[in-house]
Amino acid sequence: MTRARQPSEAVEVQAVKAATLLAATWLIIGRLATPAGTASAFAAVLLAFVAGALAARRGLRPVAALTLGALICGVGWIASSVVRDSYPLASTLGVEGSVITSELALFGVALFGALFVVRYFAHRSRLVSVLEAGVIVFSVIFTFASHRDCRLNQPRDFVDQVLELGLGDPPTLLIAMGVAIMLLALVMFMRRPSAAKAVLSMVVAVGVGIGVYLLIEDDRVCSIEEINELADSGDRDQEAQASDGGEDGAGEGGGDGEEGAGEGGGDGGGGQGDGGDGQGGGGGGRSKGDDQRGDGGEGPRGGGSGSGDRDRDRNPQPVAVVTFHDDYESKEGILYFRQQVQSKFNLTHLTVDASGDYDGDVIDVFPVDAPVEAGYGQNPDVHDNLPTSVYLLADHPQPIGLGHPSVMRPADNPNPRMFVAAYEVSSRLLSVDASRLLGRRSIPEAWTEAQREHYLAMPDDPRYGALADIILRDLDPRFGDDDLMKALVLKQWLEKNGYYTLKETHTDSDDPTASFLFGSLRGYCVHFAHAAAFLFRSQGIAARVAVGYGVDTRRRGGGSNLLIMGNMAHAWPEIHLEGIGWVTFDVYPERSDEPPQQIVDQALESMLGEMARDDDSGGRRADPAAAPLPWRAILWALLFIALGAVAALYLVKLARRLAPRLSRGRPSHHRWALRAALDRLADVGILRGRGETRERFAQRLAEQLPSLAPLTMAHLRAALGRPGAEPGPETADLLGRVRAEYRAAVPLRRRLLGALNPIGWWFVR
Repeated sequence: MTRARQPSEAVEVQAVKAATLLAATWLIIGRLATPAGTASAFAAVLLAFVAGALAARRGLRPVAALTLGALICGVGWIASSVVRDSYPLASTLGVEGSVITSELALFGVALFGALFVVRYFAHRSRLVSVLEAGVIVFSVIFTFASHRDCRLNQPRDFVDQVLELGLGDPPTLLIAMGVAIMLLALVMFMRRPSAAKAVLSMVVAVGVGIGVYLLIEDDRVCSIEEINELADSGDRDQEAQASDGGEDGAGEGGGDGEEGAGEGGGDGGGGQGDGGDGQGGGGGGRSKGDDQRGDGGEGPRGGGSGSGDRDRDRNPQPVAVVTFHDDYESKEGILYFRQQVQSKFNLTHLTVDASGDYDGDVIDVFPVDAPVEAGYGQNPDVHDNLPTSVYLLADHPQPIGLGHPSVMRPADNPNPRMFVAAYEVSSRLLSVDASRLLGRRSIPEAWTEAQREHYLAMPDDPRYGALADIILRDLDPRFGDDDLMKALVLKQWLEKNGYYTLKETHTDSDDPTASFLFGSLRGYCVHFAHAAAFLFRSQGIAARVAVGYGVDTRRRGGGSNLLIMGNMAHAWPEIHLEGIGWVTFDVYPERSDEPPQQIVDQALESMLGEMARDDDSGGRRADPAAAPLPWRAILWALLFIALGAVAALYLVKLARRLAPRLSRGRPSHHRWALRAALDRLADVGILRGRGETRERFAQRLAEQLPSLAPLTMAHLRAALGRPGAEPGPETADLLGRVRAEYRAAVPLRRRLLGALNPIGWWFVR
C-alpha cells in the first residue's frame, strides 16, 4: 500500500525548473522540429512535472515509476520509428502528416516518459538534479557550438540579431549567457530553502558568476593561440625530432641555435600550424596548443593545418583579414602572403638569416609609429603596386603581406578586441609577361661573393647536382644557359614525380630533404620547397624558401575582403632573376591524397571585412530591414516609466492618507482610518508579523501607541457588526490620537524618511 508523502521540492522551485527546461527544450528542438512537434515537447515537459510531483506525493514505488516511464518512452520511440519508416502509413498520412505524427510520438510521448522518470526521482534524491542541470548545459552547448573556432557569424540567427540591434560583441554575450546558464543550472539543485537562505544563495551564486565571467572573459573577442615563431631554435627541432620521432610535431631537420628553425614537420605560414603544438613546416617554428604540424590541404598544394590533428583541418580558424584597395586577380589563382624567408643553409636545411646581411627586401617587424620600408630587392619597373590593409586575428611574430611588400604603414585598429594588429601594405606584384623573364641570369654581377655563397649554399651531397643534371638532359639546347628555363624544368619534374601527402614527415632522417628527394618523393610543401631550392642552387640559381599563407582564390568570396584561414599556411621556393628581383616559383604536385581545402565561409569573410572597415555590425546595417536598437530612446522611456511608477506609488500613498478625511461619516471610514494608521507604521518598518493578528499587533505596540488597540477594536466592531451601520464618532478621535502618539514615539528623522517611502503601504495587511 502506498503512503502519501510531501514532495521535496517547493511549488515555486518546480515552476522555475519547468520554465528552465522549457527553454532548454526549445533550444534543442526548436530549429529541428515542426511547430506541432515543438508544442508537443512543451506539453510533455509540463505534464512530466505534474505527473512526477503527483507520483511522488502519492508514494508511487521507484520500480513502478521507472517501469511506467520506460514503457511510455519505449512506446513513443517505437511509434515514431514505425510512422517514419512505414510506407503504407506515409502514403495514408502524407509527407507532412507522417512527420508531424512521428514528432508527436517522439517529442510528446517518448519525451514525457523519460522526463517523468527524471522528475519522479528528482523529488526523491537531489543527485538526480544533475541530469536536469546537464540538459540545461547541453542545450546551450548544442545551440552555440557552431560559434567555436572563431566562427563569429554562427549561429546566424543569433549573431544577425545581435549585430543588427547593436547589442554588442556576440562572443561577449555568449560568455555572459554561459555564466547565466551556469547559475540557472544551480537552480536545479534547489529544494525547499527558506526565504533568507534562498536570497543568500542567489547573492553568492551571482557573485560567483560575476567572478567566473571576469576570469574567463578575454580582452579579445576571438581568442586564437599565437602563431608560432618562425625563427624558433633549430636545436629544439632536433631535440623534438630525436625524442618524439615527429609524434609531437617535431621539426624536420636540425638547426643552429638562434639562427632559425628547422624544416618543420608540416608547412606553416612561417611554421605555424593552426594553433598546433608541433613544429611548423616552412619555418620550423614551434606552435602552441594541440599537437599538430603546420601543413595541409590543396590550393597551393601545401597550405593547410597540419598532419597532427585532422580535426583542426576540418575546423580551421581565421587568422587574418585582408582588404584590397584596388581590384586584383592572380593569374595563377593563388595569392601568396609572405611572412618570412629562409635563405641561410645551416648544414642540413634552410633557415632564417639572423645576421641582417641578407634578405633585406623582407620586412620582419611590425610598423608601430612610422612606416617600415623594405630594402631593394624588386625592380619597380616590372612590378605593379597594390595597396592592401591587413588585420590580424591571431598573433604573428612577423607581419604578413601580399607578394613582395615594399612598405608597411601603421593603421588604426577598428576593433582592438577583435584584431591584434592592423597595418597597411604596399605590395609589389610581377606585372610583365613570363616571356620577358627568359634570358636573364639569376645572380647579378653586382652581387658580392658573400651573397653568391649565401644563396647557393647547399648540402655537400653530390646527388643533388647529379639528379638536376639528369633532369636537365632533355632541356632544349637553345635554353641550356637560361636559368629560368632550368628552374622551370626542375619544378615540373617535382610536380610530375612528387606525391603530396601529410603522412610522410621524414623526421627520422638526419637530412629530411634528401630522404624525401632521393627516397619516396612523398611529402608536403616544406619538402617540395626545400628540394626545389637545393636543386636550383645546384645549378647556380639563387633560391630561398618563403613561408606564409597560400590562398586559393577559387575558394573565396568575390568581394574586396579576403579571409585567411590557419590551414592555408604554406611554404614555397623563390628564385632570383637579374633585373627582376625575387620571383615566386611554387611547386604544385600533380598527385595527392589530401582533400581540397574547404570553401571559405563567405558570410564570415564579409562580416570580418566589414568589421575591419570599422562597421561593428559586420555589414548588417546596410540591410534596409536592419536597425540598431534606439538605446537613448529606450533609456529615456525606461526613465519615464520608472518616474511614472514612483509617482503612481506616491499618489496611492497620498490617496490612502486622505481617505479617512474624505470618507468621514461613511460606512467605510473605520477601514480607511485603520489603514492610514498602519500605513504610517509601515513607512518606518513597523509591520505585523506572519500569522500575527491585528489584536496582538496592537497589544505589542500598546506601550508606544496605546490608542492603536481601541482603534483596531472599533474597526473590528464596525467590520463584524451590522452591514451599513454608521461608524462611531470615536473612530476619527482615535485616529487623531494614534497620529499624535506616533509623532511622540518615532523620531523626526525616521518620520521624514518614512514620508519619503513610496511602498510602505504595499506591505500593510
